Amino acid sequence: MAKKEKRLILSRGSSKVLYLLPQDDLLLAEFRPELGVDGKKVLKIKDRPKIAAELQAFIFAYLETYQIPTHFFSQTGSELFIKRLNVIPVEVTVRNIASQSFAKRFKHFKAKQQLDFPVFEHLLKDENGEQFVNESYLYALQCVTPDEFRTMNRLASKVDAVMKSFMERRGFTLVDITMKFGKYKGVIMLGDEISPENMTVIDNATGEEISVSASRDSREASKYYQLVYSRILPSASRGAAAPKRKA
Repeated sequence: MAKKEKRLILSRGSSKVLYLLPQDDLLLAEFRPELGVDGKKVLKIKDRPKIAAELQAFIFAYLETYQIPTHFFSQTGSELFIKRLNVIPVEVTVRNIASQSFAKRFKHFKAKQQLDFPVFEHLLKDENGEQFVNESYLYALQCVTPDEFRTMNRLASKVDAVMKSFMERRGFTLVDITMKFGKYKGVIMLGDEISPENMTVIDNATGEEISVSASRDSREASKYYQLVYSRILPSASRGAAAPKRKA
């Protein structure tokens, strides 16, 4: 692997830097210590590069066992090797329970209220900003075809179901989860991250709603991050090596 200073940067985002690799179909993801949220605040999370890489490797490998295709390739230390996707510029959020922020937007629901039917939200994010859209907008903008939209939603539903069970066994109730997708050699697969940053959970032991992205400050964000990490990878959080997984 080339030295870091010689790597060519593909993009520098609010949570990680993506580097080009000699293999055209792979990228190197390096997680940043800080996390940018909504372009308004920056949360500095203790040990984030190491924790984020370990969580991504573990969760993506776990999802792969349920035949959910992901962009994960391998992990080395705090670096993640991922397949280079043609990213679909849409975030898909599946809501099982009304979070505090969702309840503020929709007065029909109370915070922590179980939804009778999962709510799917699609947020278009591009150079023009971000806005909620439905499938007809995405077809008109040629972001996806009807078949691709159905595949994306089917995968989102499956990820939600798998992660609900996964988190329940670790003492959490999954409130909502946000996902991004892309195409790799014609196949739509899960990309970006599945981590404490893009899900909201309730700690079943305390009833506290936990959302890293909605944290008030870096101290609270670090506390939430460490709590989720210690439940998902308890041996790693005590200093042992994280399990090595590869898709």
